[in-house]
Amino acid sequence: MTMPIRTTDILAIGERALEPGHHTARVVSVSDDGSAIEVEVAGARHMATVAVGCLVRPMPQDVILLFSNVEQIFILAVLERTAPNGGMVGLPGGRNMSIEGETITIAARQRLSLRADSIDLQTKLLSVLADKGTWIGKLYTLIADRVRCSARHQESSAEQLTVKAVKRVAVIERIDTLQTETQAIRVTGIASEMAHTKVIAVTEDLRLDGKRVTVA
Repeated sequence: MTMPIRTTDILAIGERALEPGHHTARVVSVSDDGSAIEVEVAGARHMATVAVGCLVRPMPQDVILLFSNVEQIFILAVLERTAPNGGMVGLPGGRNMSIEGETITIAARQRLSLRADSIDLQTKLLSVLADKGTWIGKLYTLIADRVRCSARHQESSAEQLTVKAVKRVAVIERIDTLQTETQAIRVTGIASEMAHTKVIAVTEDLRLDGKRVTVA
């Protein structure tokens, strides 16, 4: 009597035949969360678990180091990667990860990208040095006791710009130019202007309206 042998039975026999100890294997497939991986050792396939100490996430076709005991198979490290894809550092199963040290330096030769739903920076001193900087967002809020901005050339462009301050001091050493379609200035207290020479030129009408108008 001949009994059919299924592929699953062959894989199960292969898993039981893996001896305890260290082995080199090749990754066949990786689960969505990266915690369960199918590996191939000497023609037999086994299911392995990524060890917490294996921070480089394995990818298909990677050559890896396994450790097998009686109950489970662990992936300890990625030994070789033949695919041109880059590597990813992270804990298996998408767990939280923290890096702590007296001094931590992240250096990228071409580009550094940070992607997250929320980014928090807590520091006593923040320095940003860049030849060109761009901020793009729907809402940008800056709260500080004192803000100092120094620039050789500064440009501000907005559809609506509102400046509110208890006391505002503007010091223009040379030239102040304003070009607008309509300007409305409302002063509830006293408005005072002092100048060595002032020229007011209008194309149509000039009107001074008040209870008392004094020209001296």
